Amino acid sequence: MKYSLKLFTVFGIPIELHVSFLILMLFIYAVAALNLFPGINLLLAVLITLVFVTVVIHELSHSYVAQRYGVKIERIVLLPIGGVSAMEEIPKDPGQEFRIAVAGPATNFVIAGVCYILVFLGASHLSGTLQDAIYYFALVNLILGGFNMLPAFPMDGGRVLRAYLAGRMSYVRATRLAANIGKQLAIIMAIVGVFYNIFLILIAVFIYIGAEQEYRTIMVSTLLEGITVGNVMTRDVQTVTPETPISEVLNLMFQKKHMGYPVVENGNLVGILTFHDVSGVVPDRRSEAVRLFMTRDIISTYPEEPVADALERLNKKQIGRLPVLSEGVLVGIISKTDILRAVEVMNLKIGE
Repeated sequence: MKYSLKLFTVFGIPIELHVSFLILMLFIYAVAALNLFPGINLLLAVLITLVFVTVVIHELSHSYVAQRYGVKIERIVLLPIGGVSAMEEIPKDPGQEFRIAVAGPATNFVIAGVCYILVFLGASHLSGTLQDAIYYFALVNLILGGFNMLPAFPMDGGRVLRAYLAGRMSYVRATRLAANIGKQLAIIMAIVGVFYNIFLILIAVFIYIGAEQEYRTIMVSTLLEGITVGNVMTRDVQTVTPETPISEVLNLMFQKKHMGYPVVENGNLVGILTFHDVSGVVPDRRSEAVRLFMTRDIISTYPEEPVADALERLNKKQIGRLPVLSEGVLVGIISKTDILRAVEVMNLKIGE
């Protein structure tokens, strides 16, 4: 993630601090130190810091269990809204997903229990201020763990619900049902937030959007399971040469309605020319050759690659199409449009 600073590594997972979070914490400590607002003191600032430490531990718990099942964890980023784990797709095995989902809240409950034991055993040895700090830290962990267990997908409780449902129906149907429940709870939360706390509305929006995105992601990956690039790609590929004038390519884009073309020389793919490459070319230079403006760093795929992997690469690289190479020879091209069309066809086939 951009604008993040790496703090340390745990279980081989980089823990990063987003700049926005750093600015927020500096602001809180400055307000507390200068006593600018009543009620915001250094103790409260420390408690807020500990809350976010707990969030990191919460995410690490998920990530550690996920790693045990072979899920690759890229990083954990600490944001003002909480911690975000960048990980591969969670296993579709209901038992594994259940254990990954409950790991975070379970850790919060354990931390809360340990804090309450410390307060109970050390009541006569701890100062009142320290007892209050430990007590409120325990309370925050209870609230965090309990809130995350709400059956509102994509929160932990929603994933537990999905794992339960997936043992009784298809994974796509389980995801859709869990997502719908999550969206309904989000609507209720937003209504309550209108009358009591605007912060609930923000959480509701996060839950609603997250539930919809999660369902769409799972639906696409499930529907595309077993389908390769070769099944979906366009085989009749319009190409241009390195010496083709830019004006001719612009006419081709207008006629064919395609915004990108492979550049082929002597049967070899040497580049890609997209509308982005030519959009900034001034009229006086449109008689010049494609080779001066084409992208030479080619990101490609091959016919046997799972189409879901190709879609992931398209999204990560933020590009619209990939040339398909077989033994170095251009045999087709695949675009997001091709993949979405395949999803629509598969969706009709299974009656979703």
